[in-house]
Amino acid sequence: MSRSITIAKAGLPPGPKGTLIGGNISQIGPRRVDFFLDLARTYGSIASFRAGRWRLFLVSDPELIQQVLVTDARHYIKHFGARAFKPILGNGLVTSEGDFWLSQRRLMQPAFLKAQVLSYAPIMAELANAMVSKWSPGQAVDLEYEFSVLTSAIALKTLFGLDDQGDHEGVYRSLMEAFDLLTIRLDATFTLPISFPTPANIKIRRAVARVIDLIDDFIARGRSRPLGNDLLSTMIMAQREDGSRMTDQQLRDEAMTLYLAGYETTALTLTWSWYLLSQHPSAERKLADEWARVLGGRTPTANDLAALPYTSAVINEAMRLYPPVYAIGREATTDLELGGYRVKRGYTILMSQWVSHRDPKYFPDPERFLPERWLDGLTTRLPKFAYYPFGGGQRLCIGSHFATMEAAIVLAAVGQKYRFTIAPDAVIDIKPQITLPPKYGMPATLELR
Repeated sequence: MSRSITIAKAGLPPGPKGTLIGGNISQIGPRRVDFFLDLARTYGSIASFRAGRWRLFLVSDPELIQQVLVTDARHYIKHFGARAFKPILGNGLVTSEGDFWLSQRRLMQPAFLKAQVLSYAPIMAELANAMVSKWSPGQAVDLEYEFSVLTSAIALKTLFGLDDQGDHEGVYRSLMEAFDLLTIRLDATFTLPISFPTPANIKIRRAVARVIDLIDDFIARGRSRPLGNDLLSTMIMAQREDGSRMTDQQLRDEAMTLYLAGYETTALTLTWSWYLLSQHPSAERKLADEWARVLGGRTPTANDLAALPYTSAVINEAMRLYPPVYAIGREATTDLELGGYRVKRGYTILMSQWVSHRDPKYFPDPERFLPERWLDGLTTRLPKFAYYPFGGGQRLCIGSHFATMEAAIVLAAVGQKYRFTIAPDAVIDIKPQITLPPKYGMPATLELR
């Protein structure tokens, strides 16, 4: 029934007028999440706008989101925004499609089974303690950078079996530059193919090449040692039903995807969690009390997590307000119906966690940081796609359990020893890319707990 367009309304869903050539690009602006939120609040659960030649529907109703991501999923592919990051992500799980994606997903699933993920908890705790041991009271730090270094080290150890000996600053800057340049390209009304040697394209190619060289080096070093318990070893040994294994290119694409996803998104969850806690001392006191009661100063383990509900609530609330990935897009491969409107082939359906997670229907006082809202079974009462920081449907993030466990262990390991005061003159803002980093970093001062 969902494919029928016989009952579809004539015309487009309501939305703002745009210019003939650029559409609504000038209205979207660098803080595009504000545009999305205003669009949903002004025009309702399904709204229409245009970015250059792309026609988009912004959908914020959980049932309609479920229709796109689950019911009609086979009739959609990743949208132009996701494809724009293929130079970095290659043909990994985030960007691949169809039978190839399904084959790769099945091949990699064993690496993310519960027992395998739980085995990484001691590594996460050990590296968090190692980071804290290098800090000193009164030290000024950039929380985004510090947690990026930590989650990069965790990704290196769990993904490639490598101890972290990298150039942190070089890795961090190369990745940020590549993301920045690709985001600027995505926002442009008109672009030439990346192969065309414009100054901007040359910068993109150089930044991407540095990141690819980095991952290739990780894989080469990982291959040079005996197979172990890391994800790369699992991927190297994984076999399809016909006995075939991943090619070197497939290994690189999946390793690139897992490294960037495992490093960037969890670092942002930790960064925004501590920012919010620094602004809400009563919530931080409740968190510290929970750690004192359950852990008593010792290093957290995976077995402790069930006894740390407020820790989990803080992470859930941080991902509600600052979802690491703030939007998901799907492009229709055939004419469809959605919310009574005709979705033509080539149209993009955009679903924004930033918008959905601020719906007062499901989250009263939505702009308020309130971890307590998660302590009374809220997750069981919410519609499936009212809260979806890791996406949903078949393409639910394969590393979601890894990420939530990592965030909880690091939060507790670090937070028992230090608290953070955000610099009083700091300008805290967001910089939407494929993820949602702070625009100017997160400057803070370390204080002993």
